[in-house]
Amino acid sequence: MSAQHFDVIVIGQGIAGLTAARQARQQGASVACIEEQMFGGLVININELDGSIEGSGTDLASNLMLEASEAGVTMLSECVTGIDTADGRLIVSTDQGSHNAAAVIVASGAKLRKLCVPGEAEFEYRGVASCADCDGPMYQGADVVVVGGGDSALQEALVLAQFCRQVHLVHHGKELTAHKQLIAAVRANQKIVEVSPFEVTAIRGDKGVEHVDLVNCNDRSTSEIACSGIFAYIGLEPTSGFAPEAVRDADSGLIVVDASLQTAMPGLYAAGAVRAGYGGMLEHAMADGEAAARAAVAHALSKG
Repeated sequence: MSAQHFDVIVIGQGIAGLTAARQARQQGASVACIEEQMFGGLVININELDGSIEGSGTDLASNLMLEASEAGVTMLSECVTGIDTADGRLIVSTDQGSHNAAAVIVASGAKLRKLCVPGEAEFEYRGVASCADCDGPMYQGADVVVVGGGDSALQEALVLAQFCRQVHLVHHGKELTAHKQLIAAVRANQKIVEVSPFEVTAIRGDKGVEHVDLVNCNDRSTSEIACSGIFAYIGLEPTSGFAPEAVRDADSGLIVVDASLQTAMPGLYAAGAVRAGYGGMLEHAMADGEAAARAAVAHALSKG
């Protein structure tokens, strides 16, 4: 595959990436937007968005994808493997070749953090799940476990409570860390039972999930919960392994940027959940995308 040349390349077709690609193209730049998997990112798993943006995650992502495509953004289905520089331009290497641009925006987002316990990989799609809206109906009348104490965990527990007989909310902290209204809603729901302070140590079963092993964080005593499914929401980890090591935080893997969202590598920007300092809301993802696009286009134009 021959190299393609663009003013701006956006890596990722989540909300930040699609917003950035649309904005950069509307400013007159030639733009490519690269994504290995399905467009939309984690937001497509949400049937009803909570906050100032209404509708479903799929609708939001689909509308942005359509707007970016109609604006003339080149959509590429490839896996990005690295970013380098040559002759004053940035080279984006993929599993299908390479492309170059005057500026690159990394908007590859983040993925759900794994529990990393025995049985998690073995029972994926057989009781180990990650989308309550998608998979909740499969657990009608069953018992499930949700792991986590933040907003995502409580939101998913509330969704699952619409279908399940009982939802065991397992978290290791003394207190839940979610917003107060979510905590109040969970504690008012008789189908949701808090289990704390415990950690999951293993997921067991035969053809599917049947039990979850726990350890008490205080006295290290062990116990188990009989269940048909487990949903873990213990945080996110950035999808940034392809980015140069020099622009990533050594501990978190997040891409470090300045006020203009530019990294230590000139012409390389980052937006959304992949960057340090990201606000965490959909509004922040869209604002990031627009800001990174404006900065990237200005940088590209300065290079002629």
